[in-house]
Amino acid sequence: MQKKIIALAIAGLASTAAFAQSNVTVYGVADVYYGNGSASGKETRTSINSSGLSGSRIGFKGTEDLGNGLKALFTLEYGIAVDGNTGVGSAGTTSSTTARQQFVGVTGGFGTVLGGRLQTAGYDFSAVSNTFHGSAINPLASVQGGFAAGPTLNGQGAGFSLIGQSSRASNAVAYVSPTLFGGLVLAYNHARLSETATTGTTSDNTANLYSATYTAGPAVVSAVVANAGLNNALVTGAPHLNEWAIGGGYDFGVVNLKGSYQSSKLDGTSGNDKAWQVSALVPVTAAGKINFGYAKLKKGSTTASDDASSWTLAYLHSLSKRTTLYTGYQRVSNSGTQTLGTALADTPTAGSSARGFVAGVNHSF
Repeated sequence: MQKKIIALAIAGLASTAAFAQSNVTVYGVADVYYGNGSASGKETRTSINSSGLSGSRIGFKGTEDLGNGLKALFTLEYGIAVDGNTGVGSAGTTSSTTARQQFVGVTGGFGTVLGGRLQTAGYDFSAVSNTFHGSAINPLASVQGGFAAGPTLNGQGAGFSLIGQSSRASNAVAYVSPTLFGGLVLAYNHARLSETATTGTTSDNTANLYSATYTAGPAVVSAVVANAGLNNALVTGAPHLNEWAIGGGYDFGVVNLKGSYQSSKLDGTSGNDKAWQVSALVPVTAAGKINFGYAKLKKGSTTASDDASSWTLAYLHSLSKRTTLYTGYQRVSNSGTQTLGTALADTPTAGSSARGFVAGVNHSF
C-alpha cells in the first residue's frame, strides 16, 4: 500500500510539473435564459435555453516556451448546453463532440501560425464591430439569414454569412501578423471545405479570408474580405460566394459605439445582398448598461423587394466582474416574400414580423 501511495505521489508531481511547464488554463462561460418568442402566423414558443448573452462553453488553452522568443500554443474549446445534458454545436445542433475551436500552433516575432478548427477573421471582425456579438438576440445575425445561400464554412446550411458571429472553419490554417505600425494586425485564413483526391478534372472546395484591423486606444477599425466556392470542375454552375465588410467602433466612455457594413455576392444571382448595423452600449449606473442595436438587410440577389430589418434593446446588470444578469427584446420586420425571424421563435409568414424576449444569467470563469 505504501508503495502505491508513493507511486501516486510521484505521478501527481509529474503531472503538476507538466501543467506548470505548459501553462494550461481552464476557462468557460455558463449562460442560461428564459425565452419567449412569437411570429406572425405561428404559435408562441417558450423555452429555457443556453447561450443568450454569449455562447456557453468550456475550454482549455496553454503555451510552452520553446526558447529564442518562440512559443507553442493550443486551444480546445467546446460548446455546452447548460439547460440539457449534451454539448451544443456552433449551429445549434446537439452534439457532445462539436467544437467551437480547437487548434495548435506556434507564435513568435514573425507572428502566429495555427491549424485546426478556427474562429476566423470573419468571427473576429464581428467581435470588434458589434456590441451584440455572440448573443441570441443579435439583430445583424437575424438579417444575415436573408443572404443568398452559398458555400458555408461550417456546414450551417443556407443563408449564413462568412463574416459574422458564427464564422468558424474546419480543416483550416491561419496566419496572424504581429502588431505593426503601433496597432495594425493582418490575418489570413484558408479552409478546405472538402478534402478529396485532386485529379485533372477535380479539385477541393476552399475558402479564404483576409483581414486588417487597426486599434488605437478606444478606437478600432477593421476590414475583411472572404470568398468560398465549389472549385470542382465537374460541378455545373458551381456557386462561388464573395463577401467583404468594413466596420469598427469607438469607446467614448459615456457610450461604446460600433457599426459595420457588408456586401455578399453569390454567382448566378442578380445582385449583391447588403447589410449594415449600428449598436451602442451605454453605462447607466455603476453596474448597469443598456445595449441597443439596429440592422438592415437590402436584398439584391432577388428581383423582389425582400428586405428586412431588426432591432434589439437589452439591459445588462453586473453582479460581479464575472456574473451578469440580462434581459432583452428583439423584433424582426420583413417585406415582400422575406421570412426572417428570431432565434426564439418559428419563422413568420412572408412579409410579416417576429419578436423575442430573453431574461437570463451569464457567468464566466
